[in-house]
Amino acid sequence: MSRCRGGAIVLALGILGTTDSAAGQATQGYLSGADGTQLYFRQVGSGPDTAVLLHGGPGLSIGVSWPDLAPLAEHAVVLLYDQRGAGRSEIITDSTRLRASDHVRDLEALRQHFGLAQMTLIGQSWGGGLAILYAAEHPERVKRILLVGPMPPTAALYALRQKKITAKDSVSGATVARLIAAIPTAADPAPLCRQLFATYLTSYFADRASAAHLKADPCDVPADGIRNFPFVSNATMQSLGAWDFTPLLTRLTMPVLVVDGALSVATADGMHVLARGLPNGRLLLIPGAGHYPQIEQPDRFFSPVAAFLHGVWPADATTEHR
Repeated sequence: MSRCRGGAIVLALGILGTTDSAAGQATQGYLSGADGTQLYFRQVGSGPDTAVLLHGGPGLSIGVSWPDLAPLAEHAVVLLYDQRGAGRSEIITDSTRLRASDHVRDLEALRQHFGLAQMTLIGQSWGGGLAILYAAEHPERVKRILLVGPMPPTAALYALRQKKITAKDSVSGATVARLIAAIPTAADPAPLCRQLFATYLTSYFADRASAAHLKADPCDVPADGIRNFPFVSNATMQSLGAWDFTPLLTRLTMPVLVVDGALSVATADGMHVLARGLPNGRLLLIPGAGHYPQIEQPDRFFSPVAAFLHGVWPADATTEHR
């Protein structure tokens, strides 16, 4: 038995037991990622396929995506894990072990740990970028990909997104920067963390009142995991440099569904570029929703997404002109 920073106990077999979740009972534990890094995981749901949910961040936890996507566990076994360096996983303070390529190797280690010949990838925000990077390197291991509000495919489009968000809400940017700077040295970083995401995420909703229905809580993790979030985020994003995923998209010949809200003006540019670059990709824009359609329009989101997970293209998904 060993102990990771943040007080998380790792058992020899890697299984901590079960816990209740929004989608039923979940198995939780630890597994060894690349270079032996300890990664916290949960397994929930049932179905013939296994889907791995890649949360946003980097440097956050499964709490930023779950339980708002919990209904997906009605259609597949869903594996979730806190990515390296933060959350409930092993704390890493060496930037050379926090590259995007390290996250890709962790995902491959997870696949091998669970003995999966193929898996469906569900990537949200940064997790979408991780899904693209992994699938480009291991296309034979990926059955299909669901990208929910993925990160922009280029650094230039990311800068454009930030510009549009600032134009929409010029006040929150300064607040977000102040909170991020305060988190690493806070005695109790959880309140600052929750204030940060309450401020940051609301800018992405078409109707700000809908943010009240957000269940995500990436701050429900050990304090060390929260404090290390800014460091992990910076190290991983810097490792991407002036990224451009578009040349990689031609390698993704498996079905890929890109989903976002039709009213998410700030992110629309990236969604269209992604869909156009995918050989077997389609774009689904959910009416009446911003960047979080699973929250603002759940009835319009989960039904077509479930169809895709069962191998059927949603009726309203479109093929972009290439």
